[in-house]
Amino acid sequence: AMQGRFHYYEGYSMQQVTLPVRVMQRLGIDTLIVTNAAGGLNPSFAVGDIMLIDDHINLVGMAGANPLLGANLEEFGPRFPAANRVYTRRLRQVAEEVARDTAINLRHGVYIQLAGPNFETAAEVRMLRAWGADAVGMSTVAETMVAHHAGMNVLGFST
Repeated sequence: AMQGRFHYYEGYSMQQVTLPVRVMQRLGIDTLIVTNAAGGLNPSFAVGDIMLIDDHINLVGMAGANPLLGANLEEFGPRFPAANRVYTRRLRQVAEEVARDTAINLRHGVYIQLAGPNFETAAEVRMLRAWGADAVGMSTVAETMVAHHAGMNVLGFST
């Protein structure tokens, strides 16, 4: 288990931010479970809701800070990994079953990572909602992309 993380907004490169995930993979860990504290975008969500991340929008990566940029080491994963199934379906199903069995109202949604450290303007919130994002934060996507690249199973929660 790892407590805490490095953030891009603290001045770390994406390679530094994701180094712990690379180390985990090289140590033989095959599953990454990530959590984050996020800003709610979906108006039907309430403070304290737990959102199971079904998919994400890698806005930071689209802006050029993708953790997979640079030389690709084959032992880490393929040069061009598909990103349409980053979050492992089987793990999401287990999370749904546990939530149902324990009467936890588990939400589902799309998480978007921004660079930070500032929070979003009202106009940006409207844009992110229009894009289909349900929660916004400053972490998680880079780590999950690297874990997926490395062939790890991935499960993510936002609160």
